[in-house]
Amino acid sequence: MTNWQRTFAFVSGALVFGLLFIIISNSFIQYVANPGTTGYLFLFGFGLIFLNLNFGISRRFAIKALNPSGIAYLMALLTIVPTIFWVYTKDVGLAELQLVFVLTVIFSAFLGAYFGIRRGAVKRQQYIQRLRDEKQDIPESLKRPHDDLSKN
Repeated sequence: MTNWQRTFAFVSGALVFGLLFIIISNSFIQYVANPGTTGYLFLFGFGLIFLNLNFGISRRFAIKALNPSGIAYLMALLTIVPTIFWVYTKDVGLAELQLVFVLTVIFSAFLGAYFGIRRGAVKRQQYIQRLRDEKQDIPESLKRPHDDLSKN
């Protein structure tokens, strides 16, 4: 699979996951506005879900892609756009906490993408090192263009 096909698959998958998440969780957004611990726990839960979702998508993409940074942040954006659109177009019962909810979702999504890229790069290096240790041929999709030139 070449990079543009992988990129298209991951970007469209991120949008689908974002749409799927808001369809499943739209009835729980109203609990963020509850006073006290309940509201904070639901806000924290939404943040954790977006963090983990984007961490997983970005890590998996970074293992296979050569330069995953821009695409991973685009995927994070596409996972939160349906939620932000839903919150601003529907009356979900957030009232004055709407901005806090949106900022929490944005922060956690981009934080998950950041740590996913870092962890994916480590996993990629471990995979390449294991292939070199086993003296196997490195797949073309994992080779860097200058790898063949460095053998003098």
